[in-house]
Amino acid sequence: MRRVLLFLILSIGLIYNGWRQITAAEYFIDSDPGIGNATNLTVTNGNTINSNFSIPTSGLSNGLHVLHIRVKGTNDVWSLYYRDYFYILTIEAPPIGSNLSAAEYFIDIDPGIGNGTALSISSVQMLDDTFSIHTTELDNGLHVLYMRVKDLDDTWSLYYRDYFYIQTINNLVSTPITDAEYFFDTDPGVGNGFSVPINEGFTVDETLAIPVPLDMTDGDHYLYIRVKNMDDNWSLYIFALFNVDGSLSVESNEDSSFKVFPNPTNTLLNIQIHTDLDYSIQLFDINGKKLIRTKTNGSLHRLDFSNYPKGVYLLHITEQNTNKLNVVKIIKS
Repeated sequence: MRRVLLFLILSIGLIYNGWRQITAAEYFIDSDPGIGNATNLTVTNGNTINSNFSIPTSGLSNGLHVLHIRVKGTNDVWSLYYRDYFYILTIEAPPIGSNLSAAEYFIDIDPGIGNGTALSISSVQMLDDTFSIHTTELDNGLHVLYMRVKDLDDTWSLYYRDYFYIQTINNLVSTPITDAEYFFDTDPGVGNGFSVPINEGFTVDETLAIPVPLDMTDGDHYLYIRVKNMDDNWSLYIFALFNVDGSLSVESNEDSSFKVFPNPTNTLLNIQIHTDLDYSIQLFDINGKKLIRTKTNGSLHRLDFSNYPKGVYLLHITEQNTNKLNVVKIIKS
């Protein structure tokens, strides 16, 4: 067992009326024994003290203590005391390390020391092993793993702990994607979004034109899309940020370089090109399903609408060199 020895560097400068020199100094700890009755400190006479003192602390109990120091002048007048706080802590010498003799673990609830699941270890002073912990009976959710060891003196350590999460996967075989849906900003609930027709498969790689609601306010919005597989399991959604600007409605995007007629149409839709530039043409239904993708460098191009149901369609006309896009709303009557 050892005690902490306190070393102080004391710098005191006191000047009082009538003082010529400091002639004596004393200290006490915690309780004042009275002026002149404390432990003497050896000082050199002078107007100030700038010395190092070694204050013994053996015999003091563990905890907070207060050191007081005061000085006396040649006229036998004592000063007020200077004080400072210090802390005593008994330090036990650590025993010589003992080899480990056992180890155990438990999950979530402590069954009591020695009652955990035993781990096979070698008799060493430190473990550096890999263990396989069984989790087959655990519920889905967050759990806590605890481990502790015992030495040859039958003394158990505090436990080490770590967190892990259990998620049971009921179906390890992928099934095709059969449905997709989208929604804006607020999730209406799984299965309650706007349906998107897709081709069944294990992945979806399609270009979709998603119509923006006419009453959507100008500004930033989020588009969310999720898919469902053949087992009726919905995926997490993906999302994208987009901006609505009412000044760029589809009604105003048809420019003078082409003309689309008749609109509404029942059978054929004519696209009259007034320039020699090349254009790509894409047609989407109101759900964003791409129906046609083609190119034209002629003056007149026709699209056959006879097999499409009545409704609203979006025609994308893109000038190839500049990628300038025009969107025209088409009505099938």
